[in-house]
Amino acid sequence: MEYKVGDRIIHSREGLSTITSETSIGGNDYFVVVSDKGDRENIYILKSRTENIIRPIMTIEESMAIINYMKSVEAEFISNTKQRRDQYRKRLLSGSVYDLAYLARQLYFFNFYNANGQIVKLGPTDLQMLKDAESILFDELAISFNVAREEMEKKIIELMK
Repeated sequence: MEYKVGDRIIHSREGLSTITSETSIGGNDYFVVVSDKGDRENIYILKSRTENIIRPIMTIEESMAIINYMKSVEAEFISNTKQRRDQYRKRLLSGSVYDLAYLARQLYFFNFYNANGQIVKLGPTDLQMLKDAESILFDELAISFNVAREEMEKKIIELMK
């Protein structure tokens, strides 16, 4: 994928971001990226290593495919805390929108009940990872669907019916 200054992109850790400039450091070419959230620090990404770090914002067709995928995701609870957190972290940092959709869907399930109808209590670390995935995904979907970010959750529920 060819990126240029001014492109809105999704950064695998930071979510919705913008390529603000290009620079060379030590003979290597970098994109300078600024996240829409947080303290707006510059993030330097080696141009030759953008894969799995940044990606373009989804099209409306790709967004619909993600929502259809979310319909098929089932509740999955890993009782071993370390294994669960490792899996969540791996999915969150994978750069895959499908992994983000999986985690966002798990957050929906665990806000209510697990597959056995029991209330599930996740630790703060687990919840934060799931909320981060949801935030990155919903920010992107809001742009794809051209709706306000605050309305995206309602839009997803509507589309999943």
